[in-house]
Amino acid sequence: MKEKINTVKIGDEFENKSYDIIEKLLNEYKLSLIPGHCTIYRKKKYQAEGRSNGIIFDLSIEVKPPNANNVTMLYLIECKNYSSSIPVDEVSLFAQYISQIKNFAVKGIFITNNRLQQGALEQIRHNGIMLIEVDEENYNITHYKNEESNAIIDFDSIILNTLCKILLPQKIQGLKRLSKKQINNIAFEVINEFNPKVIQYVQPTPLFDLLDFLKKKYDLKFHYADNDANLLNNKFLGYFNSETNTIIINPSIRGTKKEPFVIGHEIGHFILHRELKVNKTVYNNFKDTEFNLFKQSYSLDNPKNWIEWQANAFSSALLLPDISIEAMLIAIQQEIGISKAGRIYLDEQECNRKDFQEIIERLSIHFQVSKINVEYRLESLNLIYRAPRRMQEEDIDSKEFLRQLSIMRAKSEDY
Repeated sequence: MKEKINTVKIGDEFENKSYDIIEKLLNEYKLSLIPGHCTIYRKKKYQAEGRSNGIIFDLSIEVKPPNANNVTMLYLIECKNYSSSIPVDEVSLFAQYISQIKNFAVKGIFITNNRLQQGALEQIRHNGIMLIEVDEENYNITHYKNEESNAIIDFDSIILNTLCKILLPQKIQGLKRLSKKQINNIAFEVINEFNPKVIQYVQPTPLFDLLDFLKKKYDLKFHYADNDANLLNNKFLGYFNSETNTIIINPSIRGTKKEPFVIGHEIGHFILHRELKVNKTVYNNFKDTEFNLFKQSYSLDNPKNWIEWQANAFSSALLLPDISIEAMLIAIQQEIGISKAGRIYLDEQECNRKDFQEIIERLSIHFQVSKINVEYRLESLNLIYRAPRRMQEEDIDSKEFLRQLSIMRAKSEDY
């Protein structure tokens, strides 16, 4: 109990230190904000899309110009005091929380006293989060812009996009508004027709064997854009060309953890969208330059949103079929001594976080996909229960006692 109280005390002290840093940066105009238009809050709750209870952030800055009725900009701040390097799931969860806050222009700030693991740093960069690294006396600020935006305004692109919105059709003939459940069923049917043993024996989906199957049945072609300078210069990751019935992949991701999801995404375009009636100009706007797993809560108010959301959902269902991932999750949990298997309970306890990281790692290895793909899929299937961020000390102690007791029982039953 004393150790846990000390842990909470250390966390509170770090948040106080972080508050002082943010206040100093704000007053010195280092956040490019006018202090008189800003208010700093501790532990404020914000309404989130898809959540009835909202999300509480460690710190936040609300920007409200004079005479404005509502907040126009919101800085959401996460403070992490770790004794070891910061794991990727901490940043991934923070980025996901940020993406669920609507009706504001939102910027994330991640403050930590320790270094970030490589995957965590990649998530910081990818999501355009400001990183503040703190030691006993100093702090260092790294500004990251989101990879999906450009620091220099491209007026030609703005004009082109505006013209596209005005001149091109807002509806695409044949586009169906498929639900996640419907897409899961379609992906299941594709796998089952290709090789029923993939589901039956909880195997990873062999994508290149599947591509061979689709080539024989539908004459779907596949190749890397090794010699296509035009496509490579556009920095695309994947592209399905409906005119030539071809999936084209950027060779820079060959053999990387991105590749399976990108291939699955393009197969999704082939399965779901190849019959769409759209002129070439519209379709070329759907070249896929990036796949952001945290942008699954699209407003879905235009055809491109629907098409990309559907391809993302299909890729996840293809690589991680719901039946397979649930079965593998139960097997892993039982093996490591978790009695209530079938859903992940995640709170601030170190033991539960270690279990979570081990489960994600093992699922990633088994299904041959990235850990972020696994975490997104578990989230979308509601297989992760995240406890309130500040549990009472008594609750933490009692849950840890019950967990240890269940592990002891499981071991005794083995003998």
